[in-house]
Amino acid sequence: MPRRSLPWFLSILLGLAACGVPAPADRKANAEALATGNMVPAYLQTQRFDLYSLSRISGSHKLLVVYIEGDGLALTRVDEISPDPTPVTPTALKLALADSAPAVAYLARPCQFTGKAHQRNCRAALWTSHRYGEEVVAATGEALDILKRQAGAQWLGLVGFSGGGAVAVLAAARRNDVAWLKTVAAPLDTDAFTHHHGVTRLAHSLNPADMAETLAGLPQLHLAGEDDKIVPSVIGKAYMARMPDARCSALRVLPGLGHHDGWEKNWARLAGETPTCR
Repeated sequence: MPRRSLPWFLSILLGLAACGVPAPADRKANAEALATGNMVPAYLQTQRFDLYSLSRISGSHKLLVVYIEGDGLALTRVDEISPDPTPVTPTALKLALADSAPAVAYLARPCQFTGKAHQRNCRAALWTSHRYGEEVVAATGEALDILKRQAGAQWLGLVGFSGGGAVAVLAAARRNDVAWLKTVAAPLDTDAFTHHHGVTRLAHSLNPADMAETLAGLPQLHLAGEDDKIVPSVIGKAYMARMPDARCSALRVLPGLGHHDGWEKNWARLAGETPTCR
């Protein structure tokens, strides 16, 4: 049976809303309304992109926890690529708001929440075929440097939701200042993910599973929902199978949780769990 095309893959990954999608400005306003009084917005200028962030930092702290957003709105219809990937539901932001750590930042992906004034070098490939590509990972690393410097932090804790988890793994593999890593409902092995859904592989993106050996000594916790039909736990298991030594890595499958559903309600408890090596 031939593999299905990339647009079908995108609709599976994103849980597409076929109609009534709010305008990008309304999606941004919704995110900022959620964070009002709690987090301060800013644009971080990297070499190629302006990345949107929100942060809650009071004073200097050794550890800054950074939440990386998912893939956002890649399509407006199954056959129509979105002109703006700003997420309709910013799940990573909701998790960041539920985290009581003293220094927390939220980092959007390139071209999310940017509007016309901050769309440098934006093109649709960045939220479709190249979503985990070199440009995206490099810009994320630059943005993490800026956030860390602003917080006066020595270490980073990275939390990535869905595709943001893939980016978090790829970014962590290039750094020596990541204290621990958490992912939520993340496609940690993109080849296993596309194979599972019977669709074409993301040839222009990097595969987080290729970094498993590099990250074997980093404390990490990967969370999957038992009811997640988009990124089922078998994808996390494929990543774990690439880990040569699993003493610092754990995959936990949580009952009753889906891809978006249930994480925010449970996050105050889950946020307090720090990955460790056994």
